[in-house]
Amino acid sequence: MGREVERKLRKVCKTAKMYEDAAEKSMTEMTQIYNDNRRVIVNRYTSELKFVDHAEGLARNLTSLRKRSSWLSQQLGQLRHNVQKQMEDLYQTEVDIDIKLRACHGSCQLALPFSIDHSSYQMLQNDMDQIDKTLNKRKKTATPPKNIPTINLQHIDVGPAPSAEYKTIPMVKRELLTQFEDIGQNQVVLEKLLEASADIEALAPTELE
Repeated sequence: MGREVERKLRKVCKTAKMYEDAAEKSMTEMTQIYNDNRRVIVNRYTSELKFVDHAEGLARNLTSLRKRSSWLSQQLGQLRHNVQKQMEDLYQTEVDIDIKLRACHGSCQLALPFSIDHSSYQMLQNDMDQIDKTLNKRKKTATPPKNIPTINLQHIDVGPAPSAEYKTIPMVKRELLTQFEDIGQNQVVLEKLLEASADIEALAPTELE
């Protein structure tokens, strides 16, 4: 009976040693894989954060640029209107002067020669008409969407967190195999739309660069 018990104990010990060796081998291989991918995991997580941050900044810049473009378009239209009015007033003034000088030829002692350069005014008017065509053409072109989607990271549940027993394994503690617990698995998603009319100050051209 003693020999039978000893045989069984040896068998249990042999089996336990086999499982212990297999677990040690598995942990060693896992540690190797973990270390080989350590930099990839960190770089990918950092790249995701930078990508979302840059995308948010780009969306804000596009919104500000759109508002600034709209404001400049209005200013250009107003300037065009002012130039047209000044040109008409100047032309009318020269016509009045020409009429008065013609009427003065018989009664004035001295009348300076004066003539209206009609061709120059016609060229100016042609330029103004071309500006009108350009502005109208821009208004008729397809306008970009008013809303710019924002890009965010959405957390993905990939499984339960490591157990407390796992954290007590010597190799896990020695090789820092739990240091990525705070790095979640994410996916990039388009979320709520950033309204073009949002309260965002228009950036200067130098800031938009």
